[in-house]
Amino acid sequence: MASVGIIANPQSGKDIRRLVALASSFSNNEKVLMLRRVMAGLAAMGLDNILMFNDLGSLGAVAVDGFRHENKNSKVKLFEVDARGETADSTKAARKLNELGVRCIIVLGGDGTCRAVAKGCSKIPLVPLSTGTNNAFPFPWEGTVAGMAAALYAFHPRVYGSEKKVTKQLHVSLDGDSESALIDIAIIKESFYGARAVWDIGRVDSLALTRSEPGRLGLSSLGASLRPIDANEAVGLWLKLGTNRKSGRLILSPIGPGQIASAPVMEHEVVKSGETVKYRAPDTRVLAFDGEREYLLNKGEEIEISLRLDGPYVLNVPEILRKAAVRGDLKSKN
Repeated sequence: MASVGIIANPQSGKDIRRLVALASSFSNNEKVLMLRRVMAGLAAMGLDNILMFNDLGSLGAVAVDGFRHENKNSKVKLFEVDARGETADSTKAARKLNELGVRCIIVLGGDGTCRAVAKGCSKIPLVPLSTGTNNAFPFPWEGTVAGMAAALYAFHPRVYGSEKKVTKQLHVSLDGDSESALIDIAIIKESFYGARAVWDIGRVDSLALTRSEPGRLGLSSLGASLRPIDANEAVGLWLKLGTNRKSGRLILSPIGPGQIASAPVMEHEVVKSGETVKYRAPDTRVLAFDGEREYLLNKGEEIEISLRLDGPYVLNVPEILRKAAVRGDLKSKN
């Protein structure tokens, strides 16, 4: 049976970067309304087998309650995992949806949420919708049209499979384990985690990027001011920050809402898919994945960061709807 899963992160868009920038808030009430719009789009296409993550912030529960009120025959269901109010909740939810056999997963969150979902979704394609602070990976698609496109794919995965594209990832091995990032891995000049979100460019030592698209905020904007790289190019970017009068340069980058940083870049190089960049810590450093500090790098410790085309699949919502119009799949059945 065609089914679609939905995961919303109640904590997305609420970290310290919102406090230090001129960012507007994305309230949980707005996320609930967005979830209801997503379900309205799914239902309009005739898909009512919807599986909603019952998050600890009750976004899913409130949205489902309101949607059931309007759609008496809806088969929308809440599903639960061992949630603890952590990033890992989204990973657990994605794994559960994989077990339940959904055709695609709609995600509400930022880069960090999408990274967490990517760890558990396996080959299930995503429809990532922006509700985070940094939204380099998800898209600002309206929830209604996102739901329509997800339903079309769920009903006809072979027909619309051509609009399913694999994304890039950065990989690094740490203590025998492998970690990955969808947009960036930053090496921070810190000896402790502190606030997990990265917001002070002056503390960034080096930066690996899968993409650097102009018009985006966050760390990837540093790369966009030097060498723009879009999501479909099979290359990434490596930057070394710091002051060096001979080889360095200052670049202006919009790192946050109302925040334009003047960042000193000593060197940068394009990294091809499959290539590896080596880094040895001159002192204690912290690794941040998609904007969040997670790993302490000891002095003298060496790591290798590689770029691969093995990220999660993402559905192209506008192209699915365009193809549906040409095929006649958007004709009303009433």
